[in-house]
Amino acid sequence: MDVFKRYAISFSIAGLILYFFTIWVEKKNDGMMPHNLSDKTEEKVAITLPPKRYFEKCLDIKGTQQLKYSFSSEDLVSFNLHYHDQGDKLFALKEDSVAELEHTFKPEKRAYYCLMWGNSGKEKVKMQYQFSIQNRSTNND
Repeated sequence: MDVFKRYAISFSIAGLILYFFTIWVEKKNDGMMPHNLSDKTEEKVAITLPPKRYFEKCLDIKGTQQLKYSFSSEDLVSFNLHYHDQGDKLFALKEDSVAELEHTFKPEKRAYYCLMWGNSGKEKVKMQYQFSIQNRSTNND
């Protein structure tokens, strides 16, 4: 029984250390990596955006890549393309009322860029979006 108590105490102490270390790491890296980061390089999806809600898709894009994206919705939505830098939310593009958009974004640096749509209306909005992360060729710059 003495061995069991020692192992129980050792595992409890190790568990507490791991728990507080995890909390410390999350606080230290808060806002650096989005929780909804996608590992896809392309996607084509239809969604329904509920009233007073938003939808966000975040992507890891390098400065040597470009992001081609488009969307269309049955009603006006807000849209932005943003990234976070040391706690600040920086916008590459921001539209308050738009039903469709097609754009190629060429970032200057690597970051987690987020496409975000918002529905401020009282009814749900059906929309489709697609994106593709591509390597930039020297001829297209």
